[in-house]
Amino acid sequence: MGILALQPALPIHRKNPKVVILTDDYKKSTLDSLKNQYRNITTITYQENQTILKGMYTSDTIFVIGNGLASYDFWQLKDQNVTYINGTAPSGIIKYTYNHKATIGEQLVFKGIYNDAKKGTQLFLEEPSGDVIDSVTLQTDKNWKFQLSATLKIAGNYTYKITEKDSLGTLLAKDPIPIQVAKRKSLRILIVNDFPTFETKYLKNYLSEKGNKVLVKTKITKGKYKFEYFNTDRIPIGAFTEKNLARYDLVILDALTTKSLSKNSRVALETAIRTKGLGLFIQPDESLFRTNNSLLAFDVNREKTSEVHLYSETSAKVSKYPFTIEQRLMLQPIHIDANESVISGCKHIGKGKVGTTLLKETYELLLDGKSATYQRIWSDIINKIGKKDSKTINWDGGAIPVRKDEPYEFTLRTSMPNPDVITENGYQIAMARNIDIPNLWKGKTYPKTTGWNHIRTSQDTTTVLNYYVTDTTTWQSNSKYNRIQANQGNFESSLSKDPKTISPVAPVNPIGLYVFLVCCLGYLWLAPKLS
Repeated sequence: MGILALQPALPIHRKNPKVVILTDDYKKSTLDSLKNQYRNITTITYQENQTILKGMYTSDTIFVIGNGLASYDFWQLKDQNVTYINGTAPSGIIKYTYNHKATIGEQLVFKGIYNDAKKGTQLFLEEPSGDVIDSVTLQTDKNWKFQLSATLKIAGNYTYKITEKDSLGTLLAKDPIPIQVAKRKSLRILIVNDFPTFETKYLKNYLSEKGNKVLVKTKITKGKYKFEYFNTDRIPIGAFTEKNLARYDLVILDALTTKSLSKNSRVALETAIRTKGLGLFIQPDESLFRTNNSLLAFDVNREKTSEVHLYSETSAKVSKYPFTIEQRLMLQPIHIDANESVISGCKHIGKGKVGTTLLKETYELLLDGKSATYQRIWSDIINKIGKKDSKTINWDGGAIPVRKDEPYEFTLRTSMPNPDVITENGYQIAMARNIDIPNLWKGKTYPKTTGWNHIRTSQDTTTVLNYYVTDTTTWQSNSKYNRIQANQGNFESSLSKDPKTISPVAPVNPIGLYVFLVCCLGYLWLAPKLS
């Protein structure tokens, strides 16, 4: 039996508990205003990954001013009553997006928002060799949207760059755009139409010119079909069966053909999608958007617009059906318009995908000389829906950009019981298995070198996760903007909580306790004698 003795302590109540934490780019006027309002406010200069309060305690408001804390330091102010006052929004590219994985022939499309643009500022898209392949001149605006693009011609890992110059040509910034370009996979495609259309006529030409193996089956009259073969053996196809559908990666059907399939053909098609990963694209008509078939149905909302701009770098308008596709949980958008409405999309059905689009008569883009837009539309659709190679290992990289010495999180899907994950330097990375999904693992590493890095497993060295590492000197405006947004989101939610009252405590002086104890004992000894 043991005895635990704790030294008595009492809380200390501070007279001036308010604290202001200064972070990068804070406004001096904001600090002066707080000092005028709270005369004895305590000022702390924030340093990343260091103790913030350093033994200080407060049950009152903590003000954070400037760009804010790094996200990995949020825990230090957990359960505190924090008011965040952001600094000046940074000038430069604050938001951007691009397709960091692509195939040969596709376009690198870089979209961004430039805050507080000065008239005459120029942005250049540079190849890895340093040659300029696209540019844009900005106008004075608070949030100027821009877009730069380039055609990708060679497979490999490349680092393009966005160069920013002022109206006099002075270099302001040069930031990397890492991209992985894969070789184009030749797909086996089956197109079945209930009647000849111009849309299919031009689509089959585009697909065959890209090296795909294409079989086109077109109904001429009842019971009679015309077969066309491109880059493939002359093997006709009748009713759908699991065996003959196994030869294809993608099936394209018009809406009438889809609805007229026999029960056996429909079952075979759905089985091939669910179990073999077959892709199905439905060429729409208005009746498609009224079907109740669970395989074919897409939830849509009717609207009046019958034309749409898909890509802001072109003035080409594309005809569409007067609907938008609802963004449900399982829907993956392929094309969206300027209002963020889904124009083309697909949904997972087992291992495969079923997709459609609201676009119609896209071949008119070719007739108008907009071949690049036409090719991009169909490249997006085919690459998204077509059957993917089955791999024993699938990597999913984390957020970009990846910065040196900062955490990089990734996921791995594999049937291997205990994957041994290592870096390019041979260092092992500890992996955590998902408790609900046994083949899903998560890992974290802290890259030490800039440039292209890779992660692999010792069991399979052929499948590699490539990622590009940069340092804190790049994408500074975007980094500051993201930090401001993260602080606003984090501390807004913290204000809805009831902050815990935390007060420091100090041990009671033992001499005082001893004197008190002696007095009590003396009273107990003296009281009976006086009575």
